[in-house]
Amino acid sequence: MFSKWDIGVVLLTYGFFSTFTVSAQQQPATIMLSTNLSAMPAKCITLTQGRQCFASVTLRWQAPVKGNYCIYQEGKKQALDCWYNQQQNTTTFEFESSKSLQYKLVAYDQDQVIAHALIEVSWVHEASPRKRRWRLF
Repeated sequence: MFSKWDIGVVLLTYGFFSTFTVSAQQQPATIMLSTNLSAMPAKCITLTQGRQCFASVTLRWQAPVKGNYCIYQEGKKQALDCWYNQQQNTTTFEFESSKSLQYKLVAYDQDQVIAHALIEVSWVHEASPRKRRWRLF
């Protein structure tokens, strides 16, 4: 015979383990589909083609499950920022580049890229192939 407290403990225990097993069984493909990484601003504009573009950029991410995540710039091995046992977060950094750069969110435990964000660099004037020589006389 069970008392009402025994049934509550059994249901609470069952609820904890069933929630845990659902999140533990998430496949990397499912995580990739529901993970979001966005950059704000997503476009950096410079005056002339080939010049450095400067902006303060915020990367915001959200994943379906808590985990260990890091953000990397494409082609670099050092992480911009990492979080442990988090489901969402933001990071702000100073962007400086003359070309568009891609950033990736990596599930650190699985060593797998699960989301991408692109910061596009554009310009107002194209670079002139001829040099201008100024003369006063």
